[in-house]
Amino acid sequence: MKNILVTGATGFIGRSLTRRLQELAGPDGRVIGLGSQAVDLANRTATFDWFDKNHWGWDCDHIFHLAALYKAGGWPVEHPATQFFVNMSINVNVLEAWKRYFPKARFTSIVSYCMYPPHDNAHPETELWGTEPEEYLFSYAMTKKALLIGQRAYQQEFKLASTSVVLPTVYGPGDSFAENSHVMGALIGKFVRAAQNNLPRVEVWGTGSQEREYLFIEDAVDGILAAAKKSDRDVLNLGPGRTYTIREIVEFIRTASGFKGEVVYNPTRFTGVQKRLLDVRLAKEAIDWSAETTIEAGIAKTVEWYKAASAQ
Repeated sequence: MKNILVTGATGFIGRSLTRRLQELAGPDGRVIGLGSQAVDLANRTATFDWFDKNHWGWDCDHIFHLAALYKAGGWPVEHPATQFFVNMSINVNVLEAWKRYFPKARFTSIVSYCMYPPHDNAHPETELWGTEPEEYLFSYAMTKKALLIGQRAYQQEFKLASTSVVLPTVYGPGDSFAENSHVMGALIGKFVRAAQNNLPRVEVWGTGSQEREYLFIEDAVDGILAAAKKSDRDVLNLGPGRTYTIREIVEFIRTASGFKGEVVYNPTRFTGVQKRLLDVRLAKEAIDWSAETTIEAGIAKTVEWYKAASAQ
């Protein structure tokens, strides 16, 4: 891959992926990262105007599609129509631009494990169809399923090439650490700030029994690139293949941050589904990939990065 387009390049995963692609492309390659400030991909006219002006003079050989509207916490419950309209518009416009401007490019989309139905067992790729996602994320999750359908349709009708990777919660240096971000980023931010300010306690939403699967950012980028190069599957799960309770995560973060105060669990606050886990056996078989970073090491690296960043 030498000439590459990345949508959603200013998001957490998009930034790390774009940096890695720039390193791999070298001086003779070209990597264009599209963020929302460069072009509103939900706007069809703006999208095609950008491609009309920028597709000349290079032959894109790979498109990574990450652009999406999503916010953690209760926002998806309050804005399902906004999520549906914006994300469907983005996906339809990007798919059509792919076909119109760069039909020789391979297309890799990055989607979320919230597409799977809510239960405690590991989700294989075959479970995507004939099931419904959790109600509070229904709108967002179904736009991701629609993207997979769109990719398949463009493959069938126009003979284009694509794949998709499903990711669990991704964390690491460069993440968002605000209180309204996803659980790992929010907790790291809370504990580091509490330790820095000698606060007596930290509140954690829920009972602490909820289980999630976490993938370190460098492992996520490795997996995305491996799938983009090797996968002949329509969709492939990527993850470490195990979950941790929030209480376990809290103890890892407490140790790494040096927080000495009290941890208070608040079961009245929003927590989402009880457990999410991907069946990742196919990733090992299809692309010979597995996550390498332990949760303790990943959290320690992330805490140290955030400490340094917040001190500047």
